[in-house]
Amino acid sequence: MHSRALLLTLILAASVSVLACSDSIKIGQNFPSFGGGGSATTGGSAGNVSGASAVAGSDYSCHNSACQGKIYKCGNCIDDDGDGLTDSADPECTGPCDNTEDSYFGGIPGQNNAPCRSDCYFDQDTGSGDDHCYWSQTCDPLAIAPDYPPSGDTHCAYDPTAKIPGTSATCAELAQTQESECESACGPLTPNGCDSFGCCELPAGSGKFVWLGSTDRNVGSCNEDTVDDAAACHPCTPVPSAFNPCDACEVCVGRTAPAASCADSSNRCPRGEQACGQLGEAACDVDQYCITGCCEAAPK
Repeated sequence: MHSRALLLTLILAASVSVLACSDSIKIGQNFPSFGGGGSATTGGSAGNVSGASAVAGSDYSCHNSACQGKIYKCGNCIDDDGDGLTDSADPECTGPCDNTEDSYFGGIPGQNNAPCRSDCYFDQDTGSGDDHCYWSQTCDPLAIAPDYPPSGDTHCAYDPTAKIPGTSATCAELAQTQESECESACGPLTPNGCDSFGCCELPAGSGKFVWLGSTDRNVGSCNEDTVDDAAACHPCTPVPSAFNPCDACEVCVGRTAPAASCADSSNRCPRGEQACGQLGEAACDVDQYCITGCCEAAPK
């Protein structure tokens, strides 16, 4: 886990002039489990649902999961994309703040609407900076012609000297360090295999990173079937300071079970969260959501 985060740091450092920062917050290290149809129902609150859905292989029991007071498709106990999997049991649901079950795209108004600037991808209001996670897609060395990934926006062309609203830190400094509030606010919501900004290793364990916010004509285009298509799942460079690695004994985005060599779940949720989603594991509490195999508190 430490070696992977270090490798990512060195990769990014080769493209930007990294300034040394002490007391770096390595989210993937300090938070090892840094995680995991119809219209959305807004304004609802989480509560038990009668006739709870069951998922083969686990003791999954569905209950409404609210994202900051609203209920979206990945928290409404409905199989919105008709694949037989509901909410957290659907691998394309990344958390309660996800309004699409047929792709990794969040699909919530207010997400990814700030040009180039990013904050926590996995809450309701990407781009606002309220969780003190700071990044800009102009910091990504891949954001060059002709396609300017991950955003595809020419205004987000790579510029390592870019000024990022809300912080005086440079791209290089933010690659090394995020504020502690980012770790505490976004860390538990970030699935294993992703960074805070929606750049995830897909397929899991492949070393290939794609942006979950990828769209085609404003519709989410990155899903389980398109992860190898760069036009549908735009490539991105993960941010080392906000990256949560996908370890062999963890459930990760794009991988619904630990490696076969992992005999039990005792080390899968290192912060002491309840393990969830596998055979014999109990459902999460009403105010929690199963994010890549661990019960995490839904954002208030």
